Formats: sequence, C-alpha cells, structure tokens
Amino acid sequence: MRLFFTFLLGALTATNSLANTPNEETLRKFLDPVEYRSVDISPDGRFLSVIQVEDEINTLVILELATMKPMASVKYGEKGKTKDLDVCCTQWVSDTLLSYGTTTKIGLQYGDYPTYDWFLLAADGSRNDQIWTFGGNYENNSQKRGKLFRGGISLRSTLEDDPDHVLLYFNGYKTRSSLVTMELSTGDIDVVRRLPEKTQSLLASRVTSIPAKSEIDLLISVASRGDEFIVGKSEYLLSDNGGEWTPVRLDLEGFYGEWVPVDISQRYILGIAQKTDAPDAERHIVRFDRETKSWDDAFRIGFASIEGVITDERFGDGNLSRIYFVGDAPKVATFESADKLNDVVASFASAYEGSRVRVSGVTKDHSKAIVSVSSAASLPQYFLYDSKTASASFLLNSSSKFMDNEFSDATYFAYKNSDGITIPGWFQPAKKGSKHPLIVDIHGGPHGVQNSYGFQPYWHILNSLGYSVYAPNFRGSGGYGDKFEEAGYGLWGTGMIDDMKEGAQALIDSGLVDDSQVCAMGGSYGGYGTAQSLVRHADFYDCGIIIAGFFDIEALVSKTDVTESYQGRQYMKAATGELSTEGLRDISPLRNLDKIKAPILLMHGTKDQRTPFKGAEEMVAAMKKAGLEFEHKYYKREGHGNRKMENRIDEWQRIAKFLKSTRPAQAQSTLEMSATGPAE
Repeated sequence: MRLFFTFLLGALTATNSLANTPNEETLRKFLDPVEYRSVDISPDGRFLSVIQVEDEINTLVILELATMKPMASVKYGEKGKTKDLDVCCTQWVSDTLLSYGTTTKIGLQYGDYPTYDWFLLAADGSRNDQIWTFGGNYENNSQKRGKLFRGGISLRSTLEDDPDHVLLYFNGYKTRSSLVTMELSTGDIDVVRRLPEKTQSLLASRVTSIPAKSEIDLLISVASRGDEFIVGKSEYLLSDNGGEWTPVRLDLEGFYGEWVPVDISQRYILGIAQKTDAPDAERHIVRFDRETKSWDDAFRIGFASIEGVITDERFGDGNLSRIYFVGDAPKVATFESADKLNDVVASFASAYEGSRVRVSGVTKDHSKAIVSVSSAASLPQYFLYDSKTASASFLLNSSSKFMDNEFSDATYFAYKNSDGITIPGWFQPAKKGSKHPLIVDIHGGPHGVQNSYGFQPYWHILNSLGYSVYAPNFRGSGGYGDKFEEAGYGLWGTGMIDDMKEGAQALIDSGLVDDSQVCAMGGSYGGYGTAQSLVRHADFYDCGIIIAGFFDIEALVSKTDVTESYQGRQYMKAATGELSTEGLRDISPLRNLDKIKAPILLMHGTKDQRTPFKGAEEMVAAMKKAGLEFEHKYYKREGHGNRKMENRIDEWQRIAKFLKSTRPAQAQSTLEMSATGPAE
C-alpha cells in the first residue's frame, strides 16, 4: 500500500482557508459547502450512489461504476407537491434497489425535519415510488387490507438469500413496536415478532432470509412510561431463539453495573461500560460470550466519544473488528478479525493520522469499499478500494469550492472544572501560533448533542473574522456516556454555564487567546446559554450572539413543542431539575436583566415552535425597558434557525458587523496584525 498512499497524501495537500472579510459570495460557499455527500456502493459492486448538492437542493444520482455513467436520478425541492422536500438518507436494500428518505425545508438548528417516508429507486431508473409513509402501511399494502402499521421504520438487515424482502424495526405510533419484514415490490408487511410495551431500541442477530420467530435473537431496551427521553432509565432484555424476555445485566468484576449494548451476534453481545459512575470515567467495550456465559473487558477506550463499533459477523462469529472513536483526535482501533477491511482502514488511518477515516459503503463480499477521509480543516474526500488490485483510487471530493484555500484545524482542549470533572472540547485558532479574541460556541440540545470534531463552516467563518473558537462539551453533552449527559440535569443555568466560562478561562490561562474580547454565541439552548452566561458571568463576557434562544424557562416548559407529549414533559422536568417557580426564575435571563453588562445581538424566526417566537419578543421588549445595549432581527416565516439562504447570509453579515462594532481597541489591533498572513 506504500506507493498508493504516496499518491493519496498528494491528493490532500491543498487544504483550505478563508478570506479575512467574508462577502456574500464567500458566505454562500461556506453556508452551502458540500457538493457531494452520502457516497455509497451497491451490494454487488456494480453501482455507486451519491447525493449531489447544488443551490441547496439535493439530487440523488445512481451511476454505473464501470463507466461512471448516470443511470437514474431523483430531485425534489423545485415545484409542485415536492417543492418543500429534499432527498436524504440513502441505503442500498438490494443489488439494484436504493432506498431514500426526505426532509422538509423548515428551519431546524441542526438540520431539516425528516418526514419518515421511505422511497425505492431502481438502479436503471425503471422504478421510483414511495414504499412507506408515516401515515402507515397495511399488511396487504397493495390492496390496502389488514392491519395498518402506523409509525416509523428503520432497516435492520437486507436478506441476501431473499433479496425481495428486508427486515425492519417498526416503531409504532401509539401502538406496540414490532420486528417485521417488508416485500420490496408491494410494501406488504409481515410481523416476525411483536415487541414488549415501551420498547425504545432494538438489536438483532444477523439473518440472511426471512426468519421465523425462533431463528433470530433480539436485544431491546425498554423504559417506563415517561422515562423514554430520559438518559440512564433503560433496561435491557434478551430473547434467545424467540424465547422469553430476560434481563441482561453487566456482571464483570471492576465495573459498577450500568452499560449500553451496541451489538448482538449468534455468539457475542458487545456493549459500552465504565468502571465507576463518575461522569468522566474511562469507557470500555465489554463483551459477553453467550456460549461460556462470561463477561470480559474487550478494549479500554478512555474518556472519549464512541462513534461506531463494527463486528465481523458476516465472516466470523460476531467478534470485534474495529472501533471508531474520538478522544484527543479521531481514531480507529482494529482487531484480529475475518473482516477484510481492517487492514485497509488501518492503512488509511496511518497515512492520514489525526483525520477521520470511515467506510461509507461496502459490497456484501467486502471486495470493494468506499472510504472517506476528512478533518476539521478539510471536507471529506472519497476513495474506492478494490481488493482484486489491493489498491485504492481517488473517487471524488465532496467539494471543489475551497481547493485553493487553507484552513485552521481544531485541536482537542480539555480541563478539570471546579467540581473536578474533565470537560472536553475543541479549540480552533484563527491563526496557529498567535493570540486572537475568542468566541465561545455553545451547542444546542443541550442533552445528547455535542460539539464534534470535523469541518464546521461556522467556525471557519469566525476564524476569517479574526476570532478563535472554543467549542466546549460541557456537562450534559452527548457522546461521552450516560453519566456525563446525566451530570448536566438540573444544571442548565448554573454548572453547565460555569463549564463554558471555566474552559474559556483555561484557554486564557494557557496563553492561547487574546482576552481583550471574549464573546458567547449559540443557538437554541446555546442561545439561552449565551444569555445566561451574560447574567451569571457578567464581568467575563464582552458580548453575546443569540440565535433562536429562550429566556424564561418557566414559559418555555409550557409553550415549547417538546412538552406537547407526556414523555416530553417528563424529560423537561428531569433536564431542568424540577425546580420551583422561584428556582426557574433564578436561572431565566429575562428575570435577571439587571445583571447583564455586555451588548447582545438577538435573532429569531417568527415561526419557531421549539423555542417560541413570543419569548424573543418578550426579551426584546424587556431589554428595551431595561436600557440594555442590543440589536435584534426577526426573520419572517423561518422556524428554529434560518433555512433560506438569503436569511442565513444576512444573519452572518449582522454577526460580522456586530463583532466589529463591539471590538475593543486591543482586539482590533490584534485582528489588523493577523490579517497580514494566511491561516496555518
């Protein structure tokens, strides 16, 4: 592989950067940076699928691999009934059929809303039809007879020995979930097994044909009513060969007991566990051998975000093959395995140390694979590996927009907070080796979401304005285990806010930033976190940028769409700490405006239902009355974050102008000096 990787290293030397003053054209490139995504290969290796992005509209294309000739395509989002839809979420379900989903063009802080519909596109273009709707499929779907299955579905397995069917997990809407098969030609549904009440997730052993109830082993998570959205409340149940459901509990010396399963095979159950219940405890992959009925500690990962656990069940007995995780950088751990791709992935990871290496598509015999390589400084590039030639070739760039540019890379930055807990995060300097003013990027959610390593367009825009970016994963963030996420419950306006500030202070103490200007910025919970940071740490922050935020937790609990369901109401109680009315008001920025000293830029969509627009209006009125220094902009017909490109451009132009207007003289001097050289 040595000569091959010499070529590949040359392919990635053109990294990216951004001009110091972004104009409309530059912003448009960064707000819509990807031209190709979701690159995959058909199970038999004859076809490639890719989503092409142009002017924010996705086109799904299937190509013949041998000739790279387009064979079929689908494009929505232009006119008629599909003008508000976009193509997404592709998966090959047979050698010649590709499934895809759709999203609606409604503003959402972290992407568009999924419709939960399912479509099938034939590789030769002879078929493109909707095979599932969230409204439901019938048992005899072609004749609209029998039981109506109403809810969402997810693919559990293709069936190599019965390619006309797939195995699905049906997540029922107001009905019990089931493991079902679907006939791909008609959408007809057959139940393999009904699942217990309150089933939350499903793992299934591999099968190659339509299974009888006794031919498949299932591992599910269940939760009590009201606990469905609350982390750490699930119990795990196993059914061997269609038998009774029995609890599966971690019984391994040195581990405290809680765990999360990630895979089940005919022989093994794999899961993630910690030796203590500390939020920042090291994480391990644990393994249960179903033949010997024994547990073992399979691999110590450390305090890291685990992104994927791959087994060799297709070629072996389901043992560990490789683990993708992100600690201080993206990493891959590989194991002795029958999986032919391990050496390929390991070679890529060695050649591109510090980059994220992933297999985005693979044939059923693992003779061909699509491998992507990306980093915080470069968008994904895709390569085609062919085992017959034992080599890989460059396939395509996900974007050609930044080929002549060079970007700053994000580095891992962690510190111990005042409670002794490790708080991980990312620091992306405006220019390596020099100090710059700082933006603290507060992610939304807040639970289950994280600031992850990768190419983040917003961070690069801020770098271009002369600002370094600190993106903390404060307590409550996702990715680092249930205990770390649970540690944020009840701390929305206190400990989590302190984690952000203490991390920024640690950067200052490390000599990495210019502390003459430190600003908080975020959307959704990040908008609230920004406002609350200006309340709680008024002498630390110099400005705040709030997008789709909320300002009165008492009002949010009663008006957000999250609490329209009983499960959502229980989650909000747990997440906010079930505080008294007085306690909620103590952590509501709207009730504490007298403590704010820094200027604010507030932006909000008038159709936002997640953090209702009325809350923004009340905040603006209250800030006017209090005489605070602020600017605001309402975006008509936008939801939870801007979706329309003209509004996104306007949003960032306002951010750039606001940051410039709030810069102190020292920060201005730093920015002027840094403008003489490119980013490193």
